[in-house]
Amino acid sequence: MLDHCLNYLCERMNQSLRPAFDLTEDMVVVSPPADKETNGQLTTENRVLVFLSNLERDPFSKPGGIPGGGHQQRVALTNKPLYLTLSVVIAANFSGAGYTDGLKILSHLFAFFHRNPVLNHQNAPDLPAHIEQIAMEMESIPGNELSHMWSMLGSKYLPSAVYRVRLVVPDSETILTQTGRLGTTDPTLNRKDG
Repeated sequence: MLDHCLNYLCERMNQSLRPAFDLTEDMVVVSPPADKETNGQLTTENRVLVFLSNLERDPFSKPGGIPGGGHQQRVALTNKPLYLTLSVVIAANFSGAGYTDGLKILSHLFAFFHRNPVLNHQNAPDLPAHIEQIAMEMESIPGNELSHMWSMLGSKYLPSAVYRVRLVVPDSETILTQTGRLGTTDPTLNRKDG
């Protein structure tokens, strides 16, 4: 679910960037800032990086109580929606002559999310079916906290913004039934059915 959310946001950002800058390749990738290369497949140089810096339960969601006020009666329990708040960083990893291009691209993306702060199935029909809504809000991070974040990530500072992303998954059961292989070489981490 988290991977689907970040990949979807990248897809939307790339869709917005292609016509605006006459691009033929994706400029936005899901990647932590310290990764320079992954098995020769993905370079993060001259790209906009999108990554998760924090995850918490949405403080504005109401936890599900026991139906019927907690009486000792049998009731059918349904899956409650899952409300999460993600801190998502959008960072321009451009250097040298490309630095100002990175700032132009970053500015475009800030304007894109300012115009499209909420993505749902009405205004974004290609939103993954198991995600009901994604709401984006830019956060203001004090300088000392920002410095601490980049130190924790083991990276030099990159021009960036942190967005508070509220994610609503209407049926948390769908998360448990996801299938597919993990992109890892450690066979003990692959999902086992049964």
